[in-house]
Amino acid sequence: MTASYTWELPADATAPGQARWHLRQLLESDSEAIDAELVATELITNAWRHGRGPITLSADLRPDCLVLEVCSESDAQPNVRTDAGGSSGRGLSLIEELARAWGFTREGDQMCVWAEIAIS
Repeated sequence: MTASYTWELPADATAPGQARWHLRQLLESDSEAIDAELVATELITNAWRHGRGPITLSADLRPDCLVLEVCSESDAQPNVRTDAGGSSGRGLSLIEELARAWGFTREGDQMCVWAEIAIS
């Protein structure tokens, strides 16, 4: 069975915490929620820092995975940082480690980044 959820989040520093709260309510166990919360935090922080306007978080809960999608207006394109310098910019590398797959789509000014996280 698949269930879909969507939340509108503000484009500010409170958005990642709000997303974690929603996901914690949605998922059955702490172990399922941990990876989902980390992935959502990274995606939403990127949308807040590099995008503009409200942020939309969508979650599709499937029997074997959770697909998260974060959308906002943005001119930027996701970029996996491979160098070790700097104190930021490695969030997508973390997502690559935690998610089975991830990607992005663009429609006009709207950038959507998605990640598929395995759950039991």
